[in-house]
Amino acid sequence: MRPLSTLSILGATCALPWLSFAQTPEQPQPAVPQPAPPAAASTPAPTPATPAATPAAALATTPPAAAPTPTPAPAPEPPPAPAPPPPPDPKVLKQLESLVNQKFSRDPNDVFGALSRMGTTDSSTLDVKEKFLLSFRTGDWASIRKQLAEMPNDLGRRIYDKILADLVERQKPNVKLDDVVGIADAVPGDLTNDEVRRLGQLMGLAVPATESYWLADRVKKGTEKFGGADPAKRLIAGRMLLAGGFKDLAREYLPPLDQVQQIPDEGVRNEIIAFLSTQQETEAAQRAQMQKLWDENLRILSLPKVNEWERSKAASAMAKVITQIPQTTLAPVMRDLLKSNPDGALRLVSGLGVKVQNESRGDVQQRIDNLRVQHTIANLLAADTDLKAQPWNQISQMMADIWMSEAENTFTIKTDDPNKVRGQKFVPPADLLMCMPDGKWSESLPTSTRDRLDVILSKVILTTDNFDDAAQRIVDIGKRNAGAGVALAEDFLNVWAKSHNPQLPENLRRQYELPEDARIPVTPIMMEKNIESLARMMEIFRKAGIAPQDYGKVVSAFDLAYSNAEAYKTSHIAKVFGPIEKMDEPLFFLIVSRMNANLSERWRKMDVQKAGLTRRDEEQTLEMVRAGYTGALKMIDDWMAGHPESSSRALTLAGTLLTDWGDFEYFQELVTGDTRKRMLGYKEKNLQAQDYFQRGAAAYAKEVTKLSPAEYSIDAYLNWFHGLLGIGSGGQLNLSKSMNRAALNRIRESILGLPDKAGKAHMNQFAKVVNARLADEKDPLHEDLKYRYLASALIITKDDPFMLGAEKKVQYFDELLSEIRLQTRVDGPTTVGRDQDFGIIVSVIHTEAMGRVAQFSQYLTNDPGAVLGKPRRKSPLARKMREAQGPRDELELSLTETFSPFFDIKSIIFAAPEVKPRPTAQTGWEETVLAYILVRAKDASVDKIPPVEMELKFVDLTGPVTIPAESAETVIKVDAGNSTPRPTSKIEVTQTLDTRQFHINGALPLEIKATATGLVPDLEQLLDLEALKKDIGIRHINAQDGLQVKELNTWGEQVAPVTERLWTIALNGDPIRSAEGPTEIKLPLAKAKETTVVYQTYDDMNLATLQQPTTTLGPKASDGTTVVAAKPRAPIMSMVIGGGVFLLLLIIGIIIAVTRRGGADKERPLRARDVFKMPGEVDGFSVVALLRKLKASPLVRLREPQQEDLQKDLQRVQQSCFGAGASALSESDLRGIAKKWLDAAC
Repeated sequence: MRPLSTLSILGATCALPWLSFAQTPEQPQPAVPQPAPPAAASTPAPTPATPAATPAAALATTPPAAAPTPTPAPAPEPPPAPAPPPPPDPKVLKQLESLVNQKFSRDPNDVFGALSRMGTTDSSTLDVKEKFLLSFRTGDWASIRKQLAEMPNDLGRRIYDKILADLVERQKPNVKLDDVVGIADAVPGDLTNDEVRRLGQLMGLAVPATESYWLADRVKKGTEKFGGADPAKRLIAGRMLLAGGFKDLAREYLPPLDQVQQIPDEGVRNEIIAFLSTQQETEAAQRAQMQKLWDENLRILSLPKVNEWERSKAASAMAKVITQIPQTTLAPVMRDLLKSNPDGALRLVSGLGVKVQNESRGDVQQRIDNLRVQHTIANLLAADTDLKAQPWNQISQMMADIWMSEAENTFTIKTDDPNKVRGQKFVPPADLLMCMPDGKWSESLPTSTRDRLDVILSKVILTTDNFDDAAQRIVDIGKRNAGAGVALAEDFLNVWAKSHNPQLPENLRRQYELPEDARIPVTPIMMEKNIESLARMMEIFRKAGIAPQDYGKVVSAFDLAYSNAEAYKTSHIAKVFGPIEKMDEPLFFLIVSRMNANLSERWRKMDVQKAGLTRRDEEQTLEMVRAGYTGALKMIDDWMAGHPESSSRALTLAGTLLTDWGDFEYFQELVTGDTRKRMLGYKEKNLQAQDYFQRGAAAYAKEVTKLSPAEYSIDAYLNWFHGLLGIGSGGQLNLSKSMNRAALNRIRESILGLPDKAGKAHMNQFAKVVNARLADEKDPLHEDLKYRYLASALIITKDDPFMLGAEKKVQYFDELLSEIRLQTRVDGPTTVGRDQDFGIIVSVIHTEAMGRVAQFSQYLTNDPGAVLGKPRRKSPLARKMREAQGPRDELELSLTETFSPFFDIKSIIFAAPEVKPRPTAQTGWEETVLAYILVRAKDASVDKIPPVEMELKFVDLTGPVTIPAESAETVIKVDAGNSTPRPTSKIEVTQTLDTRQFHINGALPLEIKATATGLVPDLEQLLDLEALKKDIGIRHINAQDGLQVKELNTWGEQVAPVTERLWTIALNGDPIRSAEGPTEIKLPLAKAKETTVVYQTYDDMNLATLQQPTTTLGPKASDGTTVVAAKPRAPIMSMVIGGGVFLLLLIIGIIIAVTRRGGADKERPLRARDVFKMPGEVDGFSVVALLRKLKASPLVRLREPQQEDLQKDLQRVQQSCFGAGASALSESDLRGIAKKWLDAAC
């Protein structure tokens, strides 16, 4: 073996050839960039191609000869000078000049604010300064360049320099490499030395040292101002890299020392000379040290026998040497070693391989150094050996495996859930790419290894967010291996979706205590860019024949590209996925199902709209959701046009969409409107849904003949069934839907009408699914849905063997109902007058045992504790068209809904919760009275009392269950003629003649108050008013509030209401005042002897009872119970008396006012209205705090019933706003509760 000193390591020069001056015959380049003369452009003279340098030449210390200086070309004739531009507007110029004093910052808050402003502000409304700042913060450097170019030259340069100065002075300027390139190209004119330096500093801040791979690639491609193949731009690039701290990369773009002397700019020349000279001296000392280490450790590794510790130590030292010596310097040394001592070279490489293998789980930096070492060794071996031959092929394969293992580890950690891989260390992608198998090393690998290498390389590129490069590599792989290409395309979508996911990272969310669903707003412009990017990638994959087959990933990526608050546009869907009519079936149904889920959940929420910065109001959001449903239905129609053979599934999906849409129209809280319009929209959509469901079932019947039994599907029937029951596609429940027996029978007929044995097979499958749902204990059916689900299913599957258990359960429920009969009856005769009020009694007839078990008193209160069993907590997914606070309210709503189409409901009064059952004529049976409804028929066409439905609560082995009970119809007759009075007893009448104002203004009212058990008759039926009309005269009669039901008497012999009526009769007092003497007033007598009458009038200001129904009123009253109206004696006397009274009252009023004011100034007692006000921000917290303070304050005096109601409202707010699974109260509901108690307390 030749001595190491002859390998010329110590004599090797560190001066690398300046790459921009490497000449090729195809494109000659000038040796040195020359400054262009002012009036003419210089043309460089071509130089002859030089032969490739040998390793020995690379180690030589003699500098290469300087290239000849090019001869400048003759200057062409200058073009005529253009006309000077018009002077700028002084106002605009002032705005632009203010930018010189602007602090330019790309703080994330400023950037996010600018992005959101882009989506919400019309750019035409911005002035020039605002436009410039918006372009700067959003990184629109092309716009910055254009705006700077349009400014006066000196002003544009000053603003540009201010931007650079402000960005460079920040430690984290929030710019990326593309931003630096954009800023450099935006310079108005040529770059100055100071601008080059600052751009280099900015590049150093923007590009981490670990990502210099991408920097090298970008500079190699070149930009308008630096890099590439042009010598002048390469010089600028070298200087920028030097200023940014990328010294090794800078050396590739700076000229050697001998060519630096030709640079005319002295400052630039001295800067480069100082750098290169210092580097040479430093490297000279380093080379001596490296030579010593190389000699010592190569000798150890070359020995055939050496212990493992010595070998490992020597391998580590050799690795350190290899990473610090340029490959061009090391190449001849390795070549000589391979020739002179191949065994030693093999032991050297093996020792290094063992080291790399042993440290594969060590420190990250150590692993990076090891990858660099093996990359250098592999390329050196590939240059001088055949890596396909033994033993080098195994070493080459082993080194490639090590790299792929590191790359796979990096991809897994970078793309996995951050919470799962927190703390795990990986080699940065940029370092992996710099050390990847390439060139002859890659070519020497087996085909299978190269394919695997391509796949893993694409994954690594994906983790760097360089999607265009990754997509192209995936396409190249797909050309060789279509399966691998498809798999990589799906991985691509995963990574792309993750990088565009607006969900905040978990660590950031926790740091700022943000909600779990906090997202970064996606503005319309950002969304359009996302869609364009995804569409471009999908088009590339489709054309290459490697379109992703996992449609779930495709749809998820599309969903993440969209704003959380924007409904999908069909144009965007077609752009990403292709024409709708040509979409694959699984993909189409995934995208429409996702669309339906978003329509049912997030797009309709105003908080989502506000978070998405859409500036939509409630009306616009409602229209967007409606447009979304309309668009989804149109997509279904378009898709069916291209897929007529698969129309059943599409028609069924349309039915489900319409069912969800109908529920949305009724329950939506975006815009308050007429309930009738809501109901109309609801019914219209449900009728359309039934049509689609029926068509879907008919289409499936045609398709089923082409299916094998294993391919049978009951989706068409199950979705139809769910639509009838109010079960939405997202699990939401409309509990207000009643059983539609006709539609359920149509489902049964559709199934049984299938050809051959398919009908029975589908019926059995349907029965199994339904039975399994009923038996699900983890997610049991809602108690209000359970019985309807069971009974409806049996209509379809009657006599099916798989439903025997369900039939037994229904029989059990029917047996319960056989002991209960809901009943309505008229209070009195069933013939009623057209304009007559009458009562309807609602009661339950039941067995004595059922009365004890069913606890009917629970329906007479809203107290949750009175409900039988423990009901399921309220869920936002389960809703009713009539919202009730408890069983009593629910019964009241049911009665109102049933009777209001036929009767005007005057009042509904319930029996007391402690009501006792009444015996009936049938032994063992009792009656529990529930309610009394006072009504009046709307017209004479009403001929019956419609059936009343009531939900009865029971408990079985599966938990609470609600069973609907319905009353029978009750026939009535509405008579248009005179009506007979309703049954009444214990009538008591109190007549009060109010004479207190008679002597002042002549008013003489007679108040008639009547109470009775039963309905108080009309006044004409109650009293004889003829004498009063004849003697005194009646001006008018005011019936006050009409008939009032005060109480329901359920304990007497008959069930009857306790009612009250009040009339005020205005008597004509003028004849009495004008009469010469007293006038006797005869109060009206009762027409019925059983009526008890009390007569009253006023003695002065005191109420007194009359012994007889007469009194005297006038100037000369004879008894002490009348008020005598004094006749004026003389006008003067009246004026004197009146004036004296007025003066006295005025003095008293002044004294009282002064006293009160003085008292108030001294100390006015604190009142509740001074303390308690409506909260500024009304939410659950503020309303609960207010109610608690009202309850505890000594300033608030509430009666005991009011205190109980206050406690109930407090519990209601707490449960709805903070209870698990509760339906939250709206702000208007909370505000109403707060106002109610503020009014009561203050």
